Amino acid sequence: MFDREVGRHSFTLRCTPRDTLRQRVVRTMTCVTPQTRLSMSRDSFGNILTEGTVPQGHLEFSVSVTGSVEVLPGDGRAPVREEASLPNDQMLYRHQSRKTVPGQAVLGLADSAPDGSPLEVAEAVMHLVHSSVEYRRGITDASTTAEQAMEGGAGVCQDMAHIMISALRSRGVPARYVVGLTEGQGESHAWVEVLADGSWYGLDPTADRFVGCGHIKISHGRDYDDCRINRGVFYGGSVSAQQASAVVTASERFPRVFP
Repeated sequence: MFDREVGRHSFTLRCTPRDTLRQRVVRTMTCVTPQTRLSMSRDSFGNILTEGTVPQGHLEFSVSVTGSVEVLPGDGRAPVREEASLPNDQMLYRHQSRKTVPGQAVLGLADSAPDGSPLEVAEAVMHLVHSSVEYRRGITDASTTAEQAMEGGAGVCQDMAHIMISALRSRGVPARYVVGLTEGQGESHAWVEVLADGSWYGLDPTADRFVGCGHIKISHGRDYDDCRINRGVFYGGSVSAQQASAVVTASERFPRVFP
């Protein structure tokens, strides 16, 4: 929603789920209002991009994505392979990014986790983040870093994911940020993937469990900035207000196990 008319609005969306070892996209449909021609591509992380331009003036811009995804079983008590690692993953996700640079607060949490395999360290850090950071809306925003959220002791799923990633990278464990959906009604969700033995595994510090059949992955990157659902530019001196909602329901129509 814009407070005055804008034009020549070019946008890039990351809101379409991707196939992984844990999930298979059966179908998706993307609708944009005002209607315009859409093109599909992939970014450097392999995330699906939907791009387009609305040339005419408009006061509202909305996106609707519907579809079905088959997901392998998983109750969150054990790790499930998400994707095989690529040759550059170790280097790319071992180093801190702008939003994950740790300070004393994050390093203190990281140091308190016991030693072990990458997955054992990741699970321990996940439990520590969940118990140390209160879930509270309205006190952080998209610019909040992992250290700022840790110092404040509260935040949302984005903040918990950033803190966990920062702590893991400081321990030498490659980790990346994930945006997706969870079963139920709400907004998009964020969690973490950890590289172990040549594969990526998802952990959800907000829920304090491994990623399971109730999670649908959309994108991943070094931190939130690589996974923004909507980026765009337009002509016109307008202020925009964004709202997002998601509904994910289990369907009897598609099995949760696929070959």
